[in-house]
Amino acid sequence: MAKITCPTWLDLESKKEWKRIIKLLEEEKKDFTQKDLKALEGYVVNYSKWKRCEQIISEKGFSMKVNDEGYEQQRPEISIGNKAQQEMRSWMKELGLTEASRARMNKNAATSITDGYNDDDKKMEALLND
Repeated sequence: MAKITCPTWLDLESKKEWKRIIKLLEEEKKDFTQKDLKALEGYVVNYSKWKRCEQIISEKGFSMKVNDEGYEQQRPEISIGNKAQQEMRSWMKELGLTEASRARMNKNAATSITDGYNDDDKKMEALLND
């Protein structure tokens, strides 16, 4: 894997997650290129957003008062965090960071039964399997 540098514009939490994921990809010798950078950026940005929302909810609770009469409503961090978590899962699948996505990738990378066949053998295989 070519040296991939972390974007300077990411916040601290995103940078920590970036480094963690890059290390995992390097250890697993994953084919990660410049084409994958935006997917990784999307994942780490949403990871940071989700984590921050969870911290706010933990500190302030699930609801907040919105007027002097004591009316409460759900904190906006709940829906922001939920959306960030959905985005994280999508990017994780794109990057092969879940067991299921790795299994799908490996299945799609499986070799064809006609690998090594000459043209006549491939034609015969196609006729027999139609």
